[in-house]
Amino acid sequence: MTLKAKTFTAITSFALVPLVFSVSVFIIHTHVDLLNESRQQRFTISRWLEAEFYPAIYRKKLMDFRIPEGIEVSIINNKGIVEYSNIPFISRGSYFSMILPRYYESLRGKDSKSLTESFIVDGEKWHLFLVYEKIPAELEKKKFVILVKVLQFSLFIIAAGSILGSFFVGSVLKSVKNLENGVREIADGNFDFTMKAGGSDEFVKLTESFDRMRQALKEEQERKSRFLMAVSHDLKTPLTGIKGYLEAINDGMASDPEILEKYLGIISDKTFVLEERISDLISFAVMERGEWELRKKKIRLRPFLDSLSIVYREDCEIMGKVFSYENLIPEHHEVLCDPVLFERALENHFTNSLRYTFSGAEISLRCFMDKGVPVIEMADNGEGISGKDIAHVFEPFFRGSPSRKEPGMGLGLTTAKTIYAIHGWEVSAFSGKGNGTVFRITLKNPV
Repeated sequence: MTLKAKTFTAITSFALVPLVFSVSVFIIHTHVDLLNESRQQRFTISRWLEAEFYPAIYRKKLMDFRIPEGIEVSIINNKGIVEYSNIPFISRGSYFSMILPRYYESLRGKDSKSLTESFIVDGEKWHLFLVYEKIPAELEKKKFVILVKVLQFSLFIIAAGSILGSFFVGSVLKSVKNLENGVREIADGNFDFTMKAGGSDEFVKLTESFDRMRQALKEEQERKSRFLMAVSHDLKTPLTGIKGYLEAINDGMASDPEILEKYLGIISDKTFVLEERISDLISFAVMERGEWELRKKKIRLRPFLDSLSIVYREDCEIMGKVFSYENLIPEHHEVLCDPVLFERALENHFTNSLRYTFSGAEISLRCFMDKGVPVIEMADNGEGISGKDIAHVFEPFFRGSPSRKEPGMGLGLTTAKTIYAIHGWEVSAFSGKGNGTVFRITLKNPV
């Protein structure tokens, strides 16, 4: 059940109590109309007086009429003496005081009503004192039963609402406690735990989102560790070489001018490698922060790729590789891009293919349109990348185990992907061990 549904149920449960009372009052007034019953009672008494009482009186037969249930009667003669009475404290033959009606009515309570009437029999004035129940006893019982049922139902609603509320509060507190423990673990730098999702749907989703954040932080921490290890390794290697040759020179091992010149050349080369790697790091950091200043302009894609293919073909010939090129992009098709960065990204793929293919291998550059969108594929038939590694090729500082002896810091493909991303393009890699590698770039941005 969702948090919204639980809250609604709990609030509704308590809100039903006054609602039940209101509905009950409506039902009582509708189905147990006390006023109407009181009127009906008066109508019954009037009919009894006309049909039975007065005819019996006029025949001077006081005991011939039947008194309905719930009616008490006293008959008083013209001298104020009670001739007949079924009222408990007004006995026959007693004097009837005028204060008795009000007194007796007050004794009977608010549900009783009295009336006094006078009538003439044989020229003599007689009086009738009648007391009746405004509401019949059966109706009072019916009203009591309804009110008891209303009370029972109200107590049930209150109990159900309390139980639901306790479950709801307990569920919320448990979910909040779970999140609190997770936050404490992360604050302590521990990411090796799993958040248990439970409670309302909203808390389940919140917990799952929190767990994804934990996993992302864990991956970021691992990435940072790999970053530090890779940087220390790739910067330390040329520095160690430079230091070693400098110590050799200081120790007099390069007293021969030719050896000295050789050592200085090696030091120069390693200094260049160190400078290049530091430059790569700076470029990567700038791109990661999104601070790279793009200098976009429209270029005709086909001539741009044609010119790159000439350079790639020459490099392949020097390296003993075979280069094939196919360009099906329309002659006048244009794209909006930073041509310097675009060239640099493509060069990363080409250099990758040169580095990880055997002598005589084929490297191909194929360009075509797919549903109106330019697509570029750089492929080779080298050893390829294992299924385990292909998913990580665009991660910074990642290099498969066989490539650790190769130059570079594992930033080339990461930089290329970043360049494509800031252009709004997409890149993907397809490979298999022994089946070569294909990089596909989809140039989605509008002209």
